[in-house]
Amino acid sequence: MRVIAQTQKCIASGTCVLTCPQVFDQRDEDGTVQVVDNHPPLTLRARIMQAVDLCPAQVFQVENEDETEELIIEEDPGDL
Repeated sequence: MRVIAQTQKCIASGTCVLTCPQVFDQRDEDGTVQVVDNHPPLTLRARIMQAVDLCPAQVFQVENEDETEELIIEEDPGDL
């Protein structure tokens, strides 16, 4: 499974950090989402999906959700 954080859409609510601080943080300069673990353990999958679902700005894109052997988290800064 791959989760892509579209950072240009982030409104800096911090929900992802509160839900899964092992994977997400906020940038000091503007509070937008920052991925701190690009290859988290599969045991965090449920918490990551909860962070995805709770995000008020819906900045996360999930690909290959049925893939259960690898978990990749990426940032996509878009056209800043």
